[in-house]
Amino acid sequence: MAAPLPRSDRAILHSMSHVYELRMYSANPGKLDAVVARFRDHVEGILPRYHLKSVGSWIPQENTKNLFIYIVEHESREAAEKNWAAFRDDAEWKKVKAASETDGPLIGSIERYFMDPTAFSALK
Repeated sequence: MAAPLPRSDRAILHSMSHVYELRMYSANPGKLDAVVARFRDHVEGILPRYHLKSVGSWIPQENTKNLFIYIVEHESREAAEKNWAAFRDDAEWKKVKAASETDGPLIGSIERYFMDPTAFSALK
């Protein structure tokens, strides 16, 4: 088993590449289809306005936690925070969110992880 990269090597790799953000949404009971529809029909179209590049989205096969998962690519972690703030302030997003939540919130919780690609990753 190879030794993990020293912290300094990870920092160098990070400075040379984009950062990826894994987002996992736990939908409230009975709301997963609405989460998927909102993402498919609206969010995917809004993300590029704010330099939020969607890499892909997934639904687990054994989805006992009602998860909707997607990955977004960013120029940097700092850019991600700035771009998400702008996204949350978008008038269309606010309208879509309000309209989709007339019967209550769709999302119960969100987990997010920023990830650096490894040297051997297909995504850099």
